Amino acid sequence: MGTRMAFAAATSMELDHGVADPEWLRGSVRVGCDLGARWVAVQYLLDAAGVPVDLRVDGDPLDAGQTLAAWYPELVAEVAAALSSVGAEALAELHDPIRMADEGIDPADAAVLLASLRALTRFFTEIADRGVGAVMLLRAA
Repeated sequence: MGTRMAFAAATSMELDHGVADPEWLRGSVRVGCDLGARWVAVQYLLDAAGVPVDLRVDGDPLDAGQTLAAWYPELVAEVAAALSSVGAEALAELHDPIRMADEGIDPADAAVLLASLRALTRFFTEIADRGVGAVMLLRAA
């Protein structure tokens, strides 16, 4: 059993409120990018390309289980720039199913990963353009 990851846009005010009441934030945001369990494979590709984004660690944890994290607008802008500078297609070219499986990562289908990378890049670029932050949500698969 793995974990599913999703991101939702959130204003700085919503993120600040989430610091005091994480469950309110969890219940009030609407998912804008759902990577599902593929997030591990997406992270593998980001690492392979040297993209300085860690989907699991970046952001400010808001709960003890670290299943909810605040990504303030400054971080969102950095992530959008990093993802855009590499491009989803270039990241997808690093898909190595054999090596990924050897490392215990479900390699997923290359086309599915490309779609996930495009969705992630689009999500961060769009919310960076709006000047808002994000919430990272993890839940059991």
